[in-house]
This record gives sequence, structure tokens and C-alpha cells, in this order.
Amino acid sequence: MTRTGDLLALVAAVGGVTGGGWLVASAGAGERYEAGLVLGLVAGLSLALLRRFTRLPPGPRRPRVFTLPLPPPDWRAPLPDPHGDPEVLRPYAEQRARLLSDASALGCSLRHSCTLAPGLREELASYATTASIQASNSTLHPAGDGGPGSPDPAYDAAYALGELVAAVEFSRIGMRAVQALVTERPLLPDPPCYFNPLHDRGHARVALPGAAAGEVAVCHGCAREPAPLLVPSATGPVPYHESDAVDPRWRLLGYGAVTPDDGTTMITAAHDGFRAPPRSACGSGSKTLRAKVS
Repeated sequence: MTRTGDLLALVAAVGGVTGGGWLVASAGAGERYEAGLVLGLVAGLSLALLRRFTRLPPGPRRPRVFTLPLPPPDWRAPLPDPHGDPEVLRPYAEQRARLLSDASALGCSLRHSCTLAPGLREELASYATTASIQASNSTLHPAGDGGPGSPDPAYDAAYALGELVAAVEFSRIGMRAVQALVTERPLLPDPPCYFNPLHDRGHARVALPGAAAGEVAVCHGCAREPAPLLVPSATGPVPYHESDAVDPRWRLLGYGAVTPDDGTTMITAAHDGFRAPPRSACGSGSKTLRAKVS
């Protein structure tokens, strides 16, 4: 509660106890026991409500201890397969999406209790919720089962792989938002590697020829020698950022590496991004973009 709310709650509590005291004082000889019992209940209830809903110190208060759902996620640990094998990546992405789904409920409860600024609390809770929804959506359909529905199996496989990588990255963004609420510390930039988001985090910067943003975040290995994530295509494996099948929201942003921030760009793209339509709807000509709501 705010300071004004705390004072109003204190005034209400004092009024309730004073009313109970007046009841005891005006009670007859045969009603003193009942009146005293009412006074005790009113005083105890007022004290409990003040301790629970205000920041007033009517007694020692136990610190609240929150724990993230087990098993505790180690976001710095390497992924099981940096080459993007869907058979290995799918159960990993689904497990992290489920973990974030459980943790995002904790984030919502902390929205009203942690000591961060109210606007930042709301933003972090929104990040956790949006990331959880997008991570779950990205793991819904395997390749060829509910995806773009293209007659080209390689196109569907590339799209599905791109979505699994998005699920892993959004799970990380959402869990970091929950951790920020738990530890009461703001988020810091933690971009992935532009060339392969399944590599280590993008702690290095390299200039990307032709990129409007100039530099992109990459892992230290790709800073020395780029090893891009390859996705299927009709002509053979190609880097994900050159594939029309991968959702442009993630491809053009490098899953957050093009604009290295605390996840804001990816969260915004999840809200109001766009996606290339399947080849069956475009023919062999150039593709146009269409809106996608997740």
C-alpha cells in the first residue's frame, strides 16, 4: 500500500479498537466478558490486517522468501544441441516453456509485493506473461503438423525449427523477468548470439555488413569464426537469417541480438509482429508480409 493507504488503514484500525474499548466501558456487569472478547478479536484482527497489507511495523515481520520452481534453471548452461536437431531441441524447449508457465504465476503475485518501482514491476510481470504465452505457442506443432502448411516439407521443417529456437529464447526472457522480480533487481541486457542463438550468450559485438543496426551481439566463438544455425531449404541447409521460412519477427531481430536489450524488442515483436505467409499462398514470386497475433 502507499503511505496514504497505510495511514488510512491505521486510522481505521485505531477506530475499531477504540469502538471496542467504548463497548467494554459501557457494558453492564454481566456483559463485560462478552465485550472484552469482542475487543480482543477486533484488536487481533486489526493487528493482523496491518501486518499483512501495510508497511507499518506493528511488530517484527518475517521476511518473505520466494523460490523459483524446481528444477532451478541454469540459463548459462549450454543447450543440449547447438546444431538445432529438432528431436533433441523440442523436449528441451517444451520443458522450459512448462517451467516458465509455472514461474510466471509467481511473477504475477510479486507484481504487488516487491520493492521495485510500480512501473517496473508491471513491466517485468508483463514480460513474464507474454514470454510464457509465446514460448508455449512456439512449441505447439511439430513440422508438418499445424505449421505454415507449405507443400515444401523443408519450408515447414525450417519454420518449426525457428519456432523452437524462439521458444527457448522467450523462456529465457520470461524466467529472467521472474528472477528480477524475486531478487528485486532490474533486468540487464543478455542478448543471444546472432549467428546461432543456441550458442553461448552474445557477449561480443561484431559489425555485420549490410545491417542497418551496424553491430550485432555474438558469442566469443562466432566473433572469431561465425558458425550459423542452419535450417532446411529446398536447395539444402541455409543460415536461419537467410531463410524465408523462419518467422521474420525472430529472423530480422536475430532473436534479440540485433538490438541487444533486456528483451523489450522481442516482447514487442511478440505483441505486434509479422510473419511471412506460406509458399502455397505466395506462389513463386516475392513474398509479402502479413500480420500475426500470438
